Amino acid sequence: MKLINKLISDPGYLVLPIPNMKKFNQLRNKFVNRLGKNKDIDKLRKDLSRMSKSEINSTMIKLLSFNNASDLMLEACKDIVKEISGKKIFIQRRANIIFNLPGEEQRRQWPHYELMSGISPFTFVMWAPFHDLDDEGGVYYLDQNKSLKMIKKEETMGLVNGPTILNLMKNFKSTKIKYGEVIVFNPFILHGNNYFKSDKARIACSIRFQSREKPLMQKNSDFFKIQDIN
Repeated sequence: MKLINKLISDPGYLVLPIPNMKKFNQLRNKFVNRLGKNKDIDKLRKDLSRMSKSEINSTMIKLLSFNNASDLMLEACKDIVKEISGKKIFIQRRANIIFNLPGEEQRRQWPHYELMSGISPFTFVMWAPFHDLDDEGGVYYLDQNKSLKMIKKEETMGLVNGPTILNLMKNFKSTKIKYGEVIVFNPFILHGNNYFKSDKARIACSIRFQSREKPLMQKNSDFFKIQDIN
């Protein structure tokens, strides 16, 4: 079955090997060098986990100059993107590089689906960690059938992210992902992260893309750019 068929029906998300690890390694190395020269990824993760909130904010500002992260992520996964959305695409201008800190005092990412942020229903997301994620990683994804049932149930009650969805955080099992794997999912998939126990921060990169044959809706040229894939 083609990737697109698995992404628009159940399960709605896939864990796939990154086709071009040379480019993905380059992306990770550039990130590490910007935030901690002469450090490896594990050392940087430990340093981040000890930072105060103000230090984390300053560190995030440093990433604003990382303008080619989007292009590197696309190069690493362009075979996947091309199979799903063709050669003529809209791609997120600036990739999101996210790091989450361990511990109950840190911020959790509430269960959500990408459509809530104003992207079109034709957009797909790629999310890849810069290191292995095991049971303590805290990231979870619901398949499309379960996601849609919960969304529709709450819609009938006039709710968005009400008790049914928020209670997912209490006992949802984390998704295991290896470095070199990417999760691709559609904008209806509920996902988020819980508190996790570790001495290291979790770091990942995500990017959104869609075919240029589909409408963009709310997110347009401020968020996406035109890209042709060879």
